[in-house]
Amino acid sequence: MGTRLGNITKKTPKPLIKFNNIEFLDYQINNLLKLKPKKIILLCSYKHKLFEKKYNNKDLDNTRIICIKEKKLLGTGGSLEYSKKYIENYSLVCNGDTFFDYDFNKLHKINVKEIFLFLVKNKNYKSNNKLANLNLKEKKVIFKNKSKYMNSGFYIISKKFKKFLKKGFNSLENEIIQSLIQKKRVEGKIINANHIDIGTKKNLNYFKKFYKNLVLKKYS
Repeated sequence: MGTRLGNITKKTPKPLIKFNNIEFLDYQINNLLKLKPKKIILLCSYKHKLFEKKYNNKDLDNTRIICIKEKKLLGTGGSLEYSKKYIENYSLVCNGDTFFDYDFNKLHKINVKEIFLFLVKNKNYKSNNKLANLNLKEKKVIFKNKSKYMNSGFYIISKKFKKFLKKGFNSLENEIIQSLIQKKRVEGKIINANHIDIGTKKNLNYFKKFYKNLVLKKYS
């Protein structure tokens, strides 16, 4: 709900904050369209009607955008469980308030068994303290004290991951991923790219400077 941004998000959800008269989510969608996905599913709750009005059933370069309204406010885990019928091999899961300046086309050759996690440098914002100290060992994600790498909030999941999405689960990070890391069942890759979560005013201002270098394809 973006409470840390105060009055900014009372009428506007974080992903729809405008930069140069363009919604933040448009920057992310523009980047995802490079993958040429069949669908982009937006899992919506807070002020869902604003997303539905702008995006629902919109076709962009042969990609259909679909908005799914949650019956109640859910975490990432609860959202995925609610919409798991849309999970295909392989589905890229993203946070709608985070821009990741990375070309995901580089990952087409990755074989994901259950879940693949992107690690980034822990410098702008600790999105989840319990997943803020991570590293890799033999391509598996591990916990490591005082590590400079953290969970990016971007994942690739396979159909096999559906078995972990049980009713009643809410937090993907706390209730599922932590346990899978301990069991050495999470694969990963360290990515050196700009990763900006606009959940704080500091990062919001950082993106205001960063977006000026982004080139967006125009859609009607």
